[in-house]
Amino acid sequence: MADILAAMSRKVIALAAGAGVLAGAAGVAAWARARLVAISVDGFSMSPSLYPRDRVLVRRGIFGLRRGRIVVVARPHTVTGWHGAPPAIGDLKETQWFIKRVVAVAGDPYPAELRRSGTVPSGHVAVLGDHPHSEDSKQYGPCPVDQILGVQIRKLASQAA
Repeated sequence: MADILAAMSRKVIALAAGAGVLAGAAGVAAWARARLVAISVDGFSMSPSLYPRDRVLVRRGIFGLRRGRIVVVARPHTVTGWHGAPPAIGDLKETQWFIKRVVAVAGDPYPAELRRSGTVPSGHVAVLGDHPHSEDSKQYGPCPVDQILGVQIRKLASQAA
């Protein structure tokens, strides 16, 4: 009888451990889904670094934001740019997005390509596409950090020929 009880106890412990592992995995998956997003590149503004249909992994938020990093930002209004835009909420379907490179952060002087004098204001970054004809801070001015969906972690896949 003691052997039967011991065997049943081992099974209960194994089931409980399995349930704990599943709950932990579900928690990690929920965290990753809330903090990470895979983005498909549309357009040539970041070529030669990124091409249409390339996929990149982006961490939501501005952690790791610095010069040289690639970011996903809300597409600015064609007339007013980012000026007066409400904070981007991160809705991937309702918001149109740009993917650009940060070339200056708050307090940095504007790069010569932007043809602006002074420094990037607090709470803003200057962004440029890698392609010389991209739409970016050249047309719309500095981008408020509340317009940033996230910072690229890595390139996932390349569809370029």
